[in-house]
Amino acid sequence: MMHVPSGCPRSLFVAAMAMSVLATDLAAADAATREPGWFIVPDTTAFLGLLDRARPEFAPVGEALDRGDLDAAVAAYAAWFRARAFDAAAVTDWRGRSRDATYNTSRADGLLAGGFWDGYSVWTVPETGFDWFGSPLSCCTRFPVLGTLRQAAHHTRDSKYARFMVEHILDYMRAYPIAEFVGTSTRSGWTNHTTVAKPWYWCMIPERLSELAETLALIRAFPEVTDRELVDVLRRMYEETGYLTTEIKAWVDRRHNGGGAMIEAMAKSCAVLADFQATDAWSDFTAGLVAQYLDEAFYPDGMCVELTTAYSAGVSVTQQRLAYLFRERPAILARRDKLAAMVTVLAALSDPTGLLPSFGDLRAGQLSGYVHRPLTEWLEMPWIDALLSRRDEPRPPFTAWPVPGQEPWCGYYTMRSDWSRQARYLAIDGGPWGTTHQHGDRLSVALTAFGQRFIIDPPGTRYASNEPDAFIGLQPSGFLHNTITIDGVDVFRSDGTVAETKVPLTNTWEHGARYSFFASDYSFRPVKPVTWERRIVFVDGAYWLLQDVLTGDLAEAAVEQNFQFEADITIAFDKGVTIATAPGGARLLIIPLDSALAPILTRGDTEPHTTYWPGGKPTTVLRHEDGHDQKHGRGWSVGRRGDQLIPAPAVTYTGRCTLPGILTMALVPLAPGQDLTAAPRIVSQQDGEQTLWTLPTGDGALEFAASPGRAVVSERLARPGR
Repeated sequence: MMHVPSGCPRSLFVAAMAMSVLATDLAAADAATREPGWFIVPDTTAFLGLLDRARPEFAPVGEALDRGDLDAAVAAYAAWFRARAFDAAAVTDWRGRSRDATYNTSRADGLLAGGFWDGYSVWTVPETGFDWFGSPLSCCTRFPVLGTLRQAAHHTRDSKYARFMVEHILDYMRAYPIAEFVGTSTRSGWTNHTTVAKPWYWCMIPERLSELAETLALIRAFPEVTDRELVDVLRRMYEETGYLTTEIKAWVDRRHNGGGAMIEAMAKSCAVLADFQATDAWSDFTAGLVAQYLDEAFYPDGMCVELTTAYSAGVSVTQQRLAYLFRERPAILARRDKLAAMVTVLAALSDPTGLLPSFGDLRAGQLSGYVHRPLTEWLEMPWIDALLSRRDEPRPPFTAWPVPGQEPWCGYYTMRSDWSRQARYLAIDGGPWGTTHQHGDRLSVALTAFGQRFIIDPPGTRYASNEPDAFIGLQPSGFLHNTITIDGVDVFRSDGTVAETKVPLTNTWEHGARYSFFASDYSFRPVKPVTWERRIVFVDGAYWLLQDVLTGDLAEAAVEQNFQFEADITIAFDKGVTIATAPGGARLLIIPLDSALAPILTRGDTEPHTTYWPGGKPTTVLRHEDGHDQKHGRGWSVGRRGDQLIPAPAVTYTGRCTLPGILTMALVPLAPGQDLTAAPRIVSQQDGEQTLWTLPTGDGALEFAASPGRAVVSERLARPGR
């Protein structure tokens, strides 16, 4: 029988185990008594003297040091380092990885020719050499190019790539001597996206150490990289790892994604530096931080408290890898259920195409990139392997998430008909804002059906680019999402809303044999005295009834009800019905059933649009980044390059509504070739203050009784007309 994790007991969520507390307390006490610059190793002799001399394999190194023959000591240790095995759970086993003789090296060759990038900007290196201070590559100090070069070096075995990597690393070391780290903090060192960040900045040092670990594991196999070069880079890695031990705890305590990256950097560094005496203590310290981070940075239902899916899923898979690395430690064994919940929530969020909805910054990717499969094998979750491999069996043992009976914490909810690629799927953001990278996406939805992403929560581009044709937009404002605006006021951080929850959510989340029912509300106070409740009924795994209920102290209001579609969808209107057609012929109908609003189509609107996000004050600046104001209207998605908003259709139902009022519509997916007449015949009748909606199912109907203050779903078998 397959186990569906429902998360961890709240007691485990609140408190870390004794090992975590002990390790972190000892580290804090140790850091407090250190002299500034304690992490600096004065020379190569001193560095090799830090080896675990009790190990017989280092006897030749010790003997050479004792007789003052540094070259021999370096050669002896380098010979050992080149031949030793690494823990494949920590760093890549390059020797065991297959090679592709047809591998395309064009990107790596472009780097050798001077064409650099850092994930935001591009730059051509001048003949005078790489400028570690004046280039526009803000993130060059985290070595973003080494991954591309490693792949080329591995597949071709051409030493020119290995030489380029080691020279790039050594050039960085000369530009930023380790002495410059003394007295600095990982909280400092950032200017903007076109000014080189200092190497100690929190966003630089963890990725750099991880890149160094992976690169050293590869280039040690190349004799063209000299023994002294290997040892010099290892020494610098040791020093920077020591520096990080005094900085990391504060970031882990904050539950920041940078803390998660730092833990991984520590783990990788410890694997590469395992020959040195300090690394046993560093490794214990790191394992304790993993346990703390699992407890505190993830809700009991498995989602990261940051609540921005692109970041949160990346943080999750990093912690999955670390948990697998330390899987035999008692602190990790005690958290198996939490780890299973972390994997389960990502699977639940993934749509039938494998993508996660892009709630929050950036664009979320495929589920396959967010699951560490060795961990799921260890956790004995065969259904996740089947899902990732596109096998029919075993299927995930749920279709609604949170699983009925499970405590909801993060506020993400998903409904799906089944786990096939043709499934009907809808995701809802009904929780807190998240601890960072917040968007005005409260009660926004995303809908996929018949292999096509129809309604998307609009993704954002990356944060910056110096490409001349870049169009940067993070799309944080409420009016851009699939939400409501009242008299032009969009969703903002209003009274009563929170960044994170300390108790389970109380949203309506009910299930019957033929339905799932979600309901939650949002207040526009204090800007507007209006409460908006969104109700969604998933009927028989086939279609959705959506109600937006408006109550408050206004007699009437101008209302906008927005639906953002993916860029490849075409839109037509037929008497207020939206007909959205995908390239393969699948369609989604938005059918107003009880609404005075009329649809308008927007695609790529560049005109400034007022938003009240985030603080409830009107502005046309949607986001200010690096001195640039992002201003635009609705109708955007993100292109493949990641630095361009691209036009995408947005359908906005607009008009005036009396309060209290209910806007009711059906969201009906149709398979390719299905006629419009296949849409269910939904009828209603008035019963006092409530409206009774008859929602056809395959063998009868649901009855949905709705008034502004109440909504009830019931099942009956009387077959209605269609």
